[in-house]
Amino acid sequence: MRKIKILLVDDQPIVCEGLKTILQFEDDFEVIGVCHNGQEALDLCEQNIPDIVLMDARMPVMNGIEATGEITRLFPHTRVLILTTFNEDNLIIQGLQKGAKGFLLKDMQPEELCKIIRVVDNGGVCLHSEVTQKILAKIAGHDEKAAGDKYDFSQLTKREKEVLRLIGRGFSNVEISCALFIVEGTVKNHVSSLLAKLGARDRTQLALIAQRLMF
Repeated sequence: MRKIKILLVDDQPIVCEGLKTILQFEDDFEVIGVCHNGQEALDLCEQNIPDIVLMDARMPVMNGIEATGEITRLFPHTRVLILTTFNEDNLIIQGLQKGAKGFLLKDMQPEELCKIIRVVDNGGVCLHSEVTQKILAKIAGHDEKAAGDKYDFSQLTKREKEVLRLIGRGFSNVEISCALFIVEGTVKNHVSSLLAKLGARDRTQLALIAQRLMF
């Protein structure tokens, strides 16, 4: 069985130990390291590239936002999830802009944490609903109508809209394939088409577009 290699990055040892305790009981997880700043995370990634990084936003030496940008640039197959609290909207936005695949609340339930890690490892994104609504207005910078006017949805096919809606719910390509009864290769083609038609830079931005417009 393939194990998902996970790196924990937080300047509070108690947080890292708590996460490690939760994750080590999952048969398909392997915690490959614990770091306390972004530079340590980069150094460890060079030694043993993780599949998933759980990254705190605020840390000394190199903060989580800077580290996220460097990790996603140097190790494109590694997926970063930002560890956050409700009052860090701006940091969340910066993290997403740097390539993070979503964010996790530090007080979420263990079973939800494990589920999200598996979804993101499988190609999905995580945009926690309770926080997402707070930051979407800041990302858009205008009202609902203006947000709708920014994108030309008339050029999307019915199937592409269905795929976009499921991306907004955090589905991976495999999960979309099962939900729509199409092969995974077709899903990938639809995702590529959505990126091109909507001018989105990545899957995370597609998810934000979908959630913003309630697809």
